[in-house]
Amino acid sequence: MANRDIRSALLLLCASGKIYTGVNVDSCGYGPCAEPITIGTAISNGERVFKKVVAVFGGDGKIMSPCGNCRQLLLDYAPNIGVILPHDGKVMKTTIKEIFPDPYSNFG
Repeated sequence: MANRDIRSALLLLCASGKIYTGVNVDSCGYGPCAEPITIGTAISNGERVFKKVVAVFGGDGKIMSPCGNCRQLLLDYAPNIGVILPHDGKVMKTTIKEIFPDPYSNFG
């Protein structure tokens, strides 16, 4: 049984014009967010270029911000992706690099 009350969905627009969706999967441990599920689905369908992403909260459908792990994932797979976020009660359009300017990197 899930121990979090965070339900999220993700819409991912690809360069092909296709839109992929996914939802988070909760478990008593800590399930994956919607981002890796959606990106995995898109990749398994041959997509490689991602244009824009928006996450929504499943409880009320409001736009939500990706967590830190998902920001890193988005940057790894789509360094130029546009991100739609909530900001001061409005919708903000930005890029993953703007909201995650200092990501993990391998210095090797």
